[in-house]
Amino acid sequence: MIAREIISNSLVHWEYASVFPAKIVIEKDRIYAENWNKSLKPGRITPEDFTPYPKNPILARFFVNIGLADQLGSGVRNLYKYTKIYSDSEPELLEGDIFKTTVLLTVEGKSSDKLSPAEENFMESILPYLNKKGQIDAKTAGELTGKSAARIKQIFTRLTEAGILEKLGAIKNRTYQLVKK
Repeated sequence: MIAREIISNSLVHWEYASVFPAKIVIEKDRIYAENWNKSLKPGRITPEDFTPYPKNPILARFFVNIGLADQLGSGVRNLYKYTKIYSDSEPELLEGDIFKTTVLLTVEGKSSDKLSPAEENFMESILPYLNKKGQIDAKTAGELTGKSAARIKQIFTRLTEAGILEKLGAIKNRTYQLVKK
């Protein structure tokens, strides 16, 4: 959803008359996009203080008609909503001659060994199962926590990087167990 919003916003609000190359860059800790823009109100855009307007109204209507955009202004609201859920942060939307969108994929400044509250809650939810069975797979973790498969994978990666869980088995049949200390 985040990538969809970044891409559709970049296309709908891009100033196509410029030779400035639009770009979307995915890095380990963030996704950012830049495109040339005819700025009406330079500065940071937030859901509370922006006035939506398409720079390309025909393209905006087309995106709404094919389902890649909801309505005018929904991209800003959705980016704030989904980024909060995904990384517990806010996107940075800066309007100027170059429109810049930055979405953090991890919580800024979070040390690699300190768990977020969401990760701690996840561990509390699966710990009884791990203590009883010794290992857990993503499907079972999803059933116990109600989290999506993508979010489970992300949390398992973080818990593995933090040295709390270790991977067992091949990707298809992967399970996780507590690291024995």
